[in-house]
Amino acid sequence: MQRSLAYCRSAASGLTALLAVAAAAAPSVDTSKMSLQDYAHLPVCSLSADGQHLAVEPCRTAPAKNPMPRRPVPQIVQRQPSLPVPRTAPMPAVRKLSPSPSVITPAVNCDAGGCYDLNGVRHNNAAGNSSITPAGKLCIRNGVWLQCQ
Repeated sequence: MQRSLAYCRSAASGLTALLAVAAAAAPSVDTSKMSLQDYAHLPVCSLSADGQHLAVEPCRTAPAKNPMPRRPVPQIVQRQPSLPVPRTAPMPAVRKLSPSPSVITPAVNCDAGGCYDLNGVRHNNAAGNSSITPAGKLCIRNGVWLQCQ
């Protein structure tokens, strides 16, 4: 019983000391509600000799230090070594291909996998609105029309 009573007393004295430190550290004047002129007349904040709390309260923050001017340094840019240009082989002449006639046929009996044309040939769906015949020809579907190339 005596030990628990001594523990409560030491805890209470520690709490009292903590509250006293907190009260001493809290500024007595609310600087956020001061005018700018009053705030400018406050001393600059600094620590006390023991370094545990502020020397004077209330205080204002220290002004920003002017940045040191940069010293001029000559810029040294070294040349990049030149690389030899690779020789390319001349491209062969392009042959003109005759355009293949495109056949437009109506698409009938369509499902999720593709459509059939009037001759009964299956056109399987590919990317977008394109389809592919069993012979490998690419066809474009525009509504109910198939245009094969």
